[in-house]
Amino acid sequence: MSIKSKFSKFWDMLQWRRVMDKHSDWFEKNEPAQDRFEENEDWLEELEERVVKLEENSHPCKELHEFEAYPKLIKRIEELEKNIGRESTDEASGK
Repeated sequence: MSIKSKFSKFWDMLQWRRVMDKHSDWFEKNEPAQDRFEENEDWLEELEERVVKLEENSHPCKELHEFEAYPKLIKRIEELEKNIGRESTDEASGK
């Protein structure tokens, strides 16, 4: 790595540090922003705890056809289609 490249990286780091210090100074002087940040931090921690609990108690999702009642539901729909006539179901589905 050349000296010019090293100096360039060093200069970029100094600029980055200056910008970070400037933002830090603003944050230190702005109490409402600090309060809001702390509220958001607490809220995020609460959400994280809730997500962990949900993940512990959750199970993989099921497709509709995997439910025990699915065959009965399909049979019932088919019987209803026979009873009311196929034409009305075609109209409802946009066919």
